[in-house]
Amino acid sequence: MWEIENISTKKRHLDFSSSGQGTFVGTAVYSNDQLLFNQIESIENHGEDEQVFQAIICEHCGYSHCEPGNWIALRKAGKCYLFLPAFEWIIEEEDFLKLEYLPPNYISTNGAVVFTGEHFEQLQKLISPFKEIRAVKSLTGTEASLLYRYDTPQRLFGDLPRIESLKRDRILISSDGELEEQLELLEKELQLLENSDSVELEKLNPKDKTLRFFLDDTTSTEWKAAVVNENGEFQLQMNAWKVKRC
Repeated sequence: MWEIENISTKKRHLDFSSSGQGTFVGTAVYSNDQLLFNQIESIENHGEDEQVFQAIICEHCGYSHCEPGNWIALRKAGKCYLFLPAFEWIIEEEDFLKLEYLPPNYISTNGAVVFTGEHFEQLQKLISPFKEIRAVKSLTGTEASLLYRYDTPQRLFGDLPRIESLKRDRILISSDGELEEQLELLEKELQLLENSDSVELEKLNPKDKTLRFFLDDTTSTEWKAAVVNENGEFQLQMNAWKVKRC
């Protein structure tokens, strides 16, 4: 996961002549120099208040849902707001349509986007469908579990459109305790998370003790998978955040 630090806009001239529309001047939204939305004037809220949007829209016609991919779901977890893959749409679609709703490159490469309420208010002022949202949908336990598995290094649970079981054979050792015992703890916590009614994200605490796994590759990639907090509770870790079941 990565965090929005700033929000900026830029006018872009798009050539829609191939669809008989001429030149269109649209507004793009960036964060940390990363393009988040390429033409906010064309964004639509798809579904019945499901808060799923196509972030990068066809640059030949400006119609949402013309080109496949680049879909995000807007969610809230505690005080954090997120853009994450539209897991439910991807998983529920028939096989030949599963690729239709894959996330944009900035999520598939760097993970889900986390931002503050202040940044969401900025986006609401810019994006018309966001203005209509009275309450952002809460991140469900199932979505949090899928996001955790999706965000692991080297896609240890597989990749969208199918998230699968942990590839245990690609993990060499753990930083603490017996490897199999730590993996059992992790998978048990994932199951508990999936069955949770609500989920929050919390920033890591200096008192948290990180559980690391080292992967079977040329550089022994380190995976910071979980923490044991100051109360002795086992919590899943995603970059600078830990997951709290509520």
